[in-house]
Amino acid sequence: MILKRLAIAMAACMISVCAAAQGVISVDSKTAVLPDGNVELILTVNLAPQWYMYSTAPVKGGPMATALTAQESPDYSPVGGLEDVETPHEKFDQGFGMNVDYFEGTARFRQIIKPLTKEPFTFKGWMEFQTCNGLECTLNEEEISVTVNPSATPVEESIAPASDSQTATKSDGQSIWGFLLIAFLAGLAGVITPCVFPMIPMTVGFLIGGGSTKRAGILKGVIFGLSIIAIYTILGLIVALFQSTAATDAIGTHWIPNLIFALLFLIFAVSFLGAFEITLPSGLANKADSQADKGGYIAAFFVALAMVIVSFSCTGPFVGSILAAAVLDGVALRPILGMAVFGLGFSLPFVALSFFPSVMKKLPKSGGWLNMVKVVFAYIMLAFAMKFLYNIDAYFGWGIITRLGFIATWVVLALLLGLYFLGVFRTSHDTPSEGIGWGRHIAAIVCITFAFYLIPGLFGAPLQSISGLIPPMDGSTLTLSSGGNVPEAGGNTAAAPGYSTLKSYTNLEEALSESRATGKPVFIAFKSHTCSVCKQMEATVLSSPAVMDRLSNDFVIANLYVDDKTPDDEFRTLGRRYRDLELQQFGSASQPLYAVVDSDGNTLSGPTGSCSEEEFLTFLKR
Repeated sequence: MILKRLAIAMAACMISVCAAAQGVISVDSKTAVLPDGNVELILTVNLAPQWYMYSTAPVKGGPMATALTAQESPDYSPVGGLEDVETPHEKFDQGFGMNVDYFEGTARFRQIIKPLTKEPFTFKGWMEFQTCNGLECTLNEEEISVTVNPSATPVEESIAPASDSQTATKSDGQSIWGFLLIAFLAGLAGVITPCVFPMIPMTVGFLIGGGSTKRAGILKGVIFGLSIIAIYTILGLIVALFQSTAATDAIGTHWIPNLIFALLFLIFAVSFLGAFEITLPSGLANKADSQADKGGYIAAFFVALAMVIVSFSCTGPFVGSILAAAVLDGVALRPILGMAVFGLGFSLPFVALSFFPSVMKKLPKSGGWLNMVKVVFAYIMLAFAMKFLYNIDAYFGWGIITRLGFIATWVVLALLLGLYFLGVFRTSHDTPSEGIGWGRHIAAIVCITFAFYLIPGLFGAPLQSISGLIPPMDGSTLTLSSGGNVPEAGGNTAAAPGYSTLKSYTNLEEALSESRATGKPVFIAFKSHTCSVCKQMEATVLSSPAVMDRLSNDFVIANLYVDDKTPDDEFRTLGRRYRDLELQQFGSASQPLYAVVDSDGNTLSGPTGSCSEEEFLTFLKR
């Protein structure tokens, strides 16, 4: 019994050493007592060059999320789960068919611990994570043991290094400019809505009128613009004040905020299609108007306030979209910056026209085209409402809104909008038109082209350019081709023609028994459900006709998952047993790893990892 335990301990140690040599340089830990009495544990993983690991946010059908399992103890209890300290990078992963969050270089994580005693104690747990380098992946189980003194002097802020915030800002800066550009364009788009565009002559007339000088008109325009920016910035500030890191993490995934955003988008969309009008209480606008009538520079502010109130029924969707994007992203400054830039875009045309009033003569007249703008916005909001509805569905795990249904809905909406531009149908509040101009023709071409771009997504195409907006690939995806596999939501491959359709065993003993009965050698594939490289190999090399022919006719196939959670008396889980076998017999702890053994488990060929089809066939022939 002692020898058995010693062997298990040595195997675990060898696995750890091997894993450290394949991506992980070191795992460091330190703690500090917070002002509320809880303890903050910071875990730092230093990665080798070219290696990366995934964030703590679990994604259905995605890679293995980094997690920390605390050992049960009467001295402490974990508060919440492991959290990322830094903002992760993002990239599209071909194996999973979705965007994944990852870290490279150095990754830091935070765990809050609640002490249940005032005496020093030792926190123990296991940190589980996956490291990859594009050619192979490794599952890691790092034992964490750190001494905690609850009576130590509390720190005033997080003990995460100062470089963390700089890294987060740098990472976030890669997308903040895109967010601000969208906010600015949304502000400009709000000007051409039916609620705002007809008010341009009257508003600009107030700014430059009243017998004032040109300089006074310009000053009024500047005050008007700054007032618009200030009003929207205050709205963003209010939203930001109710944010916290924990709150924004919950908002991004919780069903309640997603339901609120989905309902808002649906209500505004139906309103824009002509079902009803959305207006704020008229008393607000009347009070603002009464102050504006008094004239002077102060009146410019109240004109701006009246403009914001009166235009709400048309600008509300833009404001809601910017705030939703800001809140769901989880960065506290984004609502403030987003609303400020939105206000800048919204006020800029008015300010520019107050500088150059003669340009107003060249503006198009108000007419039926404004109703068309509302209809276009309605279809866009219906499309994005699907995104929030999908988040709700994913939260509860219903599986009602699948990737297939989501993309099909977007295809229908894009086609309908294209037909609307071509005049095939009209809404109830549209005005009749004698012909279709060049602008509508181009808009129709764009919409119909986008619909045809989406259609391959119904049959397994990754649609990389919009992968962040649509659900990841799942079992609902159709596959018409004979090669390749589509990742399932659960991490396995779908039952499409390819490697996944071949008869295989997930238990090595069963595969060896079949080998003894048939006389065929056993083809072993060490893999994991969250291994991107494994999925790519199966979708390309292993699904090629030549390889499939050899595997199906000449071998018994054993898919051994090193993350199999099936209980095992000797190794705790079946996955650990296979990880030990991989290390002991083949000298590696990475996945994918392929080998051929006889009916007694003796190695006949291999091992080999990720490779080309020609190299893989050579390996099988040996």
